Amino acid sequence: MLWKKIFNNVWLEFLGRCLLGGVFIYASYHKIAEPAEFAKIIYGYKILPGSLINFLAIFLPFFEFVAGFSLMLGFFPRAGASLINVMLIIFITAIGFNLLRGHEFDCGCFSNSADVHQSPRYLLLRDILYFSIGLMILLFQKARKFCMWPSL
Repeated sequence: MLWKKIFNNVWLEFLGRCLLGGVFIYASYHKIAEPAEFAKIIYGYKILPGSLINFLAIFLPFFEFVAGFSLMLGFFPRAGASLINVMLIIFITAIGFNLLRGHEFDCGCFSNSADVHQSPRYLLLRDILYFSIGLMILLFQKARKFCMWPSL
C-alpha cells in the first residue's frame, strides 16, 4: 500500500523532519530577538485578549525553537512533531478565522517587518502542508535512533 511505504520510508521521514524543524527554527529567530514586535503582530490578529499577547510573544517562539531542534536532531521527534502540529492547528484556525471575516493581517511567520505581506490563502495552504508533514513524522512506523541521520 502506498501510505505504508510513505510512512515507512526512512529518508522521506528524515527530510520531513529536517524541513519542518528548519522552518520552525528559522521562524523562531526574529520572534525571540524582538518579542515586542511579535506581540504587535499577535495583536493584529484581533483574536486574543490583551492579557495573553505578551505571554505568547515571549513563550511561543521558544516552543517553536525547541520543537524544531527536536525534529532536526531526531531527539523525541514525535513529541516535537506533536507540539508543532498543535501550533499549526492554532495557526490554521487563526488564519482561517481572519480569512473568513475578511480581516487583513501580517502573519509574522518569518519576519517582524510589516513590509512582508502574504495572501491568507497561501498561508493557510502552506500551514496545511506543514501539518501533513508533521502527521507523516507522527505516523512513522520504523524505529528511530537518537541521532539526526537515518541508518543506512
